[in-house]
Order: sequence, then C-alpha cells, then structure tokens
Amino acid sequence: MIKYVKIFSILFLFLFSLNLQAQHQTGIITYEGVVNEKFVDSFLTAYKLEKRPMAVKQRVVDAMRNAKPEEFILNFQNNESYFYNIPDLEQEGFNMGSRAGTIPYYTNSVTDTIIELNKHLGYIALEPVDWEITNKTKTIGDYKCYQAIVTEKLFSRQGNYYYKDVVAWFTPEIPVSFGPKYYKGLPGLILQIEDKEYTLTAIKIKLNPSEDIKIKRLEKNDNVITQEESYRRIKEVEGDRKKRISNNR
Repeated sequence: MIKYVKIFSILFLFLFSLNLQAQHQTGIITYEGVVNEKFVDSFLTAYKLEKRPMAVKQRVVDAMRNAKPEEFILNFQNNESYFYNIPDLEQEGFNMGSRAGTIPYYTNSVTDTIIELNKHLGYIALEPVDWEITNKTKTIGDYKCYQAIVTEKLFSRQGNYYYKDVVAWFTPEIPVSFGPKYYKGLPGLILQIEDKEYTLTAIKIKLNPSEDIKIKRLEKNDNVITQEESYRRIKEVEGDRKKRISNNR
C-alpha cells in the first residue's frame, strides 16, 4: 500500500505510468553501494570507547575508513525481478563493503511476492513495505525522481526488534515497480535507496537489452518460510553462538 501526500501526485504518477507502461519490459540496472560517512563516524566514535585490544581496534577502524564501494545488479523481466551482489574478485584482504548486504532477492509484481534467498536461514517470504510518497524531487542521472519514505520494523541477529528509516527515490519515467534489495511497489523504478548505514544508487541503466535476463526463480520443491519463522531461527542461531562462547571460556 502507498500513502500519497497529494491527490495530484496520485493522478500525475498514475497517468504518466500508464502512458509509458509498454515501453520498458526488461532491464539490467547496476547499482553502486557505499557506506555512509555519518554512520562510519558515529560507529567509530562509540567503538573507540569499547574495551578491546588496540590492535583489534585499529583493524576495525582501518576497515571502516577504507571501505570500498560494492556493485549490485537488478534484472527485471515482465513481472519478475532478481537482485544480487557482484563480488569483487580482485579485492585483497578484508573489505567492510557498503553495509548493504550480499543477500539476493526475487520479486514478482503480480503475486506481490518478495523472497529473500538467504543461504543461512533459507528462503524467506517478506512483506512489502508501506511507502509514503512525499512532495520532494531530485534528479539522478537523466531521470527526475520522487521521494518515498518508510519506517521499517526489523529483527536483528541479536534477537531484538528495531526500527529503520528508509528513503527511496523512484522515477515514473521507467514505469516498473522494482528496486534494489526487497524494495518495490512504487509507480516507477527505484534509482536510489538510503538508510542510516548505506546508500544504493543506480549508475548504469540498460532497458530492453539484447542479452538474456538472469532471473533466479524458486523451484517447486523449495521450502519457503515466513518472516516469523526466520526470527525463530535467528534466536536459535544466536543462542547456540552464546553457548559456544560460554563453553570456551
């Protein structure tokens, strides 16, 4: 569901999308992911106060300060999309990366399906986020984009709920409802996602390319779990980890 700030926005975006709907059925979008400087500064300020060996602290500081951008691909074809990370095979040593994660996602705009393809927890069915479109705009590349915002309720690896504010910038000039990671459902392609830790920005847009579109789909026998089930598994994994630490002391 989308909450609109103005009735005019609904009418304009709807009519604009209808006019261009048939023009872009497939696409390959390259996103660059970078860690946000403000997050790095706040994280390191708190981290330096922790009681850890100086050598360990220095390695973490160096990793955060020298984090390299990461590259991601969003493929979409008709009603389906597949988003995944491209590993940097030339990177030597540890790279903190963009903090955007490396988990791939499959989405289907007809069935409103979002599947997190998590190699540790399994295939997880996610709920769409509830966007609110604002009256803010900006240009990304050659496209005029509109802002949408949401506050997500998430579950941490430590077994706790937390909230995260997310900002999306989408363009009705490419009238598909896809975007990076599990973000979708807006009247136009999402060209940028911003949260506290990272920013994902489209840096290359290929519409109706000649090459085959890679879409990783679920097989009939694949087991898909709910978000609630994934939370239970996270708690189990965290509990096992704490037990191992306690036994090794």
